[in-house]
Amino acid sequence: MSELLIQQGIQAIIQSLGEFADADVVINDWTVLDGGVAGAPYVIIFTADTFRARQDSTSEQTWWNVPIRLVEAFTDWATTLNNFRARRQAILDTMNAVGTARAAGQATAVTIDEIRSEGPITPYYNPYLTAEELPEATPIYLYQDLIFVTEEY
Repeated sequence: MSELLIQQGIQAIIQSLGEFADADVVINDWTVLDGGVAGAPYVIIFTADTFRARQDSTSEQTWWNVPIRLVEAFTDWATTLNNFRARRQAILDTMNAVGTARAAGQATAVTIDEIRSEGPITPYYNPYLTAEELPEATPIYLYQDLIFVTEEY
């Protein structure tokens, strides 16, 4: 097993949801945002910043904190937050359903033990705005990072 296979398993599970187009669920590819707001929502699955690997017996155990970023195009606050909530809930419902989702699509030796938020839902603004323009600006996207705590044994 590898971190890449876990990322690909999470990617396949999210791509299977009707809320996301396959091409909009990517691994380590920020260029998906170049598709603009018309292509949103997006999910970017990142390489884990934190992990633990242990070998207390003959078999190893590795825990990966796999971050994903859920990105929703901004239209207005109520609509965008409602859409964001629905898409995040679809991911959680799928991961919590009986089946192989908590195994990241793998047959054995992997379990996603926890899914948690890694901070608030955050607006993303045009990076070229000046400090004077920012208080009056409308966000382009809202996003939130989620952490998939995955054990490989």
